Amino acid sequence: MYIPKDFELKDQEQVLKFLKQHPFGSLTVNDVDGFPAVVHIPFTCEFNDSAKCLEFHVAKSNPISSAISKEKRGKMIVLGAHGYISSSVYTHVNVPTYNYEAVHISGKLEELTEQELINHLTRLVDSFESDRENKVHLSQWPQDLIEAYLKEIVGYRIEIQHFEAAFKLSQNRNEVDFNRILTDLNIRTSNDRQLAEAMKHAKCPVQ
Repeated sequence: MYIPKDFELKDQEQVLKFLKQHPFGSLTVNDVDGFPAVVHIPFTCEFNDSAKCLEFHVAKSNPISSAISKEKRGKMIVLGAHGYISSSVYTHVNVPTYNYEAVHISGKLEELTEQELINHLTRLVDSFESDRENKVHLSQWPQDLIEAYLKEIVGYRIEIQHFEAAFKLSQNRNEVDFNRILTDLNIRTSNDRQLAEAMKHAKCPVQ
């Protein structure tokens, strides 16, 4: 990924925190036809002292499963806040641009055991249900339903062997223009307001 120096993030801890906050990505794996196979998937973050991994699952019928078994390596692309920046708010003549947060994770892929897959599914559901009043949990579902579901999917982990992180959040703008961009974003859509929050955090990160 091409990353101008102003927008490159090298701090691994910040990247890991970003991944926990944005648990949905696009996995790409080289396929036999010369084009990348791609799947869009939620994931869980499994970070410990020995390894940093993202775990996910796909349908066994998904052709990317055979691509993974052949290549055994891939890249996960995770996007955060992003949006259009109008140059109409600048104090000088310039062109519009687009701000975004993007992380690319490259690493080896390996299949999860059945128990690891069940653990992954449990953590995945629990994480997305955490703020709901009437939470659901894997233990609530009939065993025959779970067993039937497990026959249709396969779980994987991708070990984080290398990461690239581009956080293009107007770091190169002067203070006046930066604040004018924030003001403009905050009166627009909810997605634009999320981008404004990401920009403020990048400029003055909370420790």
